[in-house]
Amino acid sequence: MHMKIMDHIITATAAVLSAVAIAPACVAEKPDVLFIAVDDLNDWVGCLDGHPQSKTPNIDRLANSGMLFTRAYCSAPACRPSRTAVVTGRRPSTTGVYSNGDNNAGIDLVNDRGSGPAMKEVLILPHFLKENGYTLAGCGKIHGGIRWDEFFKRPKDPRVIPGKDKDAMMTQPGGPLDVADEEMGDYQITNWALKQMSIKRERPLFLAVGYVKPHLPYSVPRRYFDQYPLDAIELPETIENDLADVPKAGIAFYNPEKHRRTVEADEWKRGVQAYLATVAFVDAQIGRLIEGLKQRSSKRDLIIVLWSDHGYHLGEKEHWAKFALWDDTTRVPLMFSAPGVSKPGSRCDRPVDLLSLYPTLADLCGLPLPDGLDGPSLKPLLANPQAEWDHVAMTTWGRGNHGVRDDHFRYIRYANGSEELYDHRKDPHEWNNLAANPELAKVKARLARSLPKTEWSTSPAEGGSK
Repeated sequence: MHMKIMDHIITATAAVLSAVAIAPACVAEKPDVLFIAVDDLNDWVGCLDGHPQSKTPNIDRLANSGMLFTRAYCSAPACRPSRTAVVTGRRPSTTGVYSNGDNNAGIDLVNDRGSGPAMKEVLILPHFLKENGYTLAGCGKIHGGIRWDEFFKRPKDPRVIPGKDKDAMMTQPGGPLDVADEEMGDYQITNWALKQMSIKRERPLFLAVGYVKPHLPYSVPRRYFDQYPLDAIELPETIENDLADVPKAGIAFYNPEKHRRTVEADEWKRGVQAYLATVAFVDAQIGRLIEGLKQRSSKRDLIIVLWSDHGYHLGEKEHWAKFALWDDTTRVPLMFSAPGVSKPGSRCDRPVDLLSLYPTLADLCGLPLPDGLDGPSLKPLLANPQAEWDHVAMTTWGRGNHGVRDDHFRYIRYANGSEELYDHRKDPHEWNNLAANPELAKVKARLARSLPKTEWSTSPAEGGSK
């Protein structure tokens, strides 16, 4: 895309978002909510400086329209437990949903409330809004079991086929597609969401748009790959023997073998290129969605939140996947545009996690917070990013395995008691495990106080209880 055209798109997008962010309420009604979820998007977006070559002008402009949380973290580094935490407002240690194979919360069953043994009578976020007068419209990947008023199932994407297509990768599935954007599922859910915003409604709208990309396979139209010439790709910074100081309990989670195969197949640069291309594609769809706010029929204020369910490693710490407790897997984009609360261009460096989405949206919509939520509302930080904040961000991956992040440190403790500790002021790549340093014992003890005191077990031998 020519730079003049891109500059025009960025300027137009900024104008739309600025109008949405600062426009006064036209009627004394509950605000509409645009809830944008992006799958597997790590910090490789321009506004978070995760990779120097990332091109995400639309996500960056959305971040600049309100508040960007620079230290936001997922509650679990996998799709189902992370999204369960978002819609229930409860940690995996509360729900028992620790992995993609768990469904202890029972949210995929027919009851509006969680009906699993850990979550009886828990009202999930969309149904909480519905009981308070909202119309629920959703498309793409959000969470199973939500009773939408209107829903559009995302069509499948075209795919490259290893062994048949010359550009297909063997170790990181994907490659460029010789198709138009219109053939992609994320393009089509954007079209559907744009139509929903143009419909006149009597009730406020909760519109959830769940983008699947950049989830594997990294297959998007070729023009997005062309933005990143392979010979110019910059690899993530790494060191040799990075896992030498990681305890065995940690190594058991991770996947250095996949990294070895990727390097031996000479596909590391291709994998990075493909991920950057896929991120650029989903950024373009988010740009189309935001541009469509010009045709929005509602006169209500509009709250916009964009989040990703977890990050992703692309060779850092010899890992190619999510499913980890390090920063590259747990750090996610999180941004809010909240008229009358957040100011355009704001940034907050406090450690927060996605558990706060439920109470924050309830708070911003003027609704009383339900009992039993595990996380705090972010509204005080949206109003003042320097507000007092005594919370940490916590990520759980399996029962008894937790990562805690404060302003300076990441502390990981596994179920068997082994530990990792990283000082992000000096070691942003988490290369030096300081857990054995006696001078930092007080730091570990302080962070450990945030760990769950009890944890739900899904094991039949333990009775499926805390």
